[in-house]
Amino acid sequence: MSIEPPLPTEIQVDDEISLRRMFDTPAEEVHALVHRNMEHLGRFLGWATPDYGLEGVREFQRNKRAKWSKSEEQGYSIYFKDEYVGAIGMRGFDSPVQAASIGYWLSEHAQGSGVMTRSVAALIKLGFEAYDLNQVIIKAAPENIRSRAIPERLGFTATGAERQMAKNAKGEYLDLVTYSLLKSEWAG
Repeated sequence: MSIEPPLPTEIQVDDEISLRRMFDTPAEEVHALVHRNMEHLGRFLGWATPDYGLEGVREFQRNKRAKWSKSEEQGYSIYFKDEYVGAIGMRGFDSPVQAASIGYWLSEHAQGSGVMTRSVAALIKLGFEAYDLNQVIIKAAPENIRSRAIPERLGFTATGAERQMAKNAKGEYLDLVTYSLLKSEWAG
């Protein structure tokens, strides 16, 4: 299955949150937010290291723009009360079983206000209603309690664990818990 362009360039989640194409966010803003949250993000994300540079951000954004233009994946910057606070994306639209995965990260200061739960719910809705997905998948490290709480709160089922399938910024291997939500289970 592939998604027909155009993908939405902005999603207004609610009166506080908007999702905007990630490659439209100035690279300098992305770089600065990641560096302010390096310790927080690096616990679970292998790319959040001190050598995360501005040119690397630009290259990442070019890559995302290319994937967006081919409708292979969509990535958004999360804005909370018009402040850039993180990122979320959905990929895997070419799955023969109509499944896509959602990944995300959020700055430490924006946590605890429901920003990510509401953002994930908006992508789930888009996936099931506009893209006719059958399944949405989210993966998180067992120790990442906040990240795991989001699929649990949204009615996903933990379907298993993948051993040492990710690395953090220190290069330590992390297991991943896989969560799945079927269209037939979605409350909408």
